[in-house]
Amino acid sequence: MLPLYSFIVLLLSPFLALYLIAFLWRRKEFRAGFRERLGMVAPVSDDAARPRFWLHAVSVGEVMAALPLARALKARWPRCAIFFSTITPAGRAIAEEKCPQASRILFFPLDLWPIARSVARGFRPDLFVLVETDIWPTWLYVLKRRKIPAVMVNGRLSRRRLWARPFYRRVLNCFGYLCMQTEADAARALQIGVDRERVAVTGNMKFAVAVARHEDPQSLAAELGVNPGAPLLIAGSTHPGEETEILDCYQRLRRRKLEVGLVIAPRHPDRTEKLEDLFRARGIACARRSRAGFTSAASVILLDTMGELFRLYGLGTFIFVGGSLVPRGGHNVLEPASWGKPIFFGPYMENYAGIAESLERRGAAIRVKSGAELADQIARLSSNPAELLEMGRRAASFIAENQGCLEKNLAIIERVIAQPTE
Repeated sequence: MLPLYSFIVLLLSPFLALYLIAFLWRRKEFRAGFRERLGMVAPVSDDAARPRFWLHAVSVGEVMAALPLARALKARWPRCAIFFSTITPAGRAIAEEKCPQASRILFFPLDLWPIARSVARGFRPDLFVLVETDIWPTWLYVLKRRKIPAVMVNGRLSRRRLWARPFYRRVLNCFGYLCMQTEADAARALQIGVDRERVAVTGNMKFAVAVARHEDPQSLAAELGVNPGAPLLIAGSTHPGEETEILDCYQRLRRRKLEVGLVIAPRHPDRTEKLEDLFRARGIACARRSRAGFTSAASVILLDTMGELFRLYGLGTFIFVGGSLVPRGGHNVLEPASWGKPIFFGPYMENYAGIAESLERRGAAIRVKSGAELADQIARLSSNPAELLEMGRRAASFIAENQGCLEKNLAIIERVIAQPTE
């Protein structure tokens, strides 16, 4: 079935090329590195660096989750080579900034047979490690043909993959191991038909990131002109449709005479100009973090820079996690939890369903349906500081109790590396 899939994709490649041209016309930031996506990369010449690990993480969140693993691989095998691939320019920028362990950082090649075969032959990895579920069937099939083992870590499987079980059974059986985040993810892998002995529940590596990444946020507070003692609402990784709800919340709090500052960090910073138009239409002054001469005199701060959101969470009093009031599946709730912050999110948290439910059950997070409901909860907690502090304590406790994922994944990788190829 996988050879048939690869053949069909190859037949459709002229149409895919037209789509790709249109995509690149709209999204200029993806034009950089396009030669790499076509497999036009220099082959690896250093045969002394062994083993060779290829880490793949699609974007910023997955890259951040992969960083502790990259450090652990380099510590365990000091002479190893690490090839680190991403899909998005933002993910690549973070990898280049924060992963000095990588021998090569590149964009992942297009999933076409000639390209995948050429890249696999040029890099000759000893192990391919996929972070989460950016699955490319042709690439996996090429690796299997070349007897290059593959491991999925931080694995997630949504229910919608179950409808194509025969196809995904063949794709997932290209992996030597599936290291899944939760029991529910592991159960779906078994439902699809993956052999039980190749499925393990190792947890979420973002717990390790949450503990490892803490930095003092006070320097950022000074740069933003934020009073560390003043109430502050951080809306992180927001999507279209959510900012209007957040502004509604903000204006309702102001009408109640609650002086709560607001920082909005859109998931895609290229939307910042549209957000400025939205704020102007509401009569709200805003300041863009990236602008020269930045001043926080405006009512709202727009965080349109990369790599600062995690540290910003350390300054927040109330944290709203975006992608959850609209059907985007929600974003990383572990980062604000690690700072011991009360967390709010909307009804759409499929990407972090188990973690979100656990935080709710503990009383560390509150699910809201709208900006109005968020304002009600913030107003209530503002008059109950003891409950606010307890929510944060419970969030931090949840993080502390879920450590050890990195060590479990590393043990499985060691086992796979030690096995002779067939």
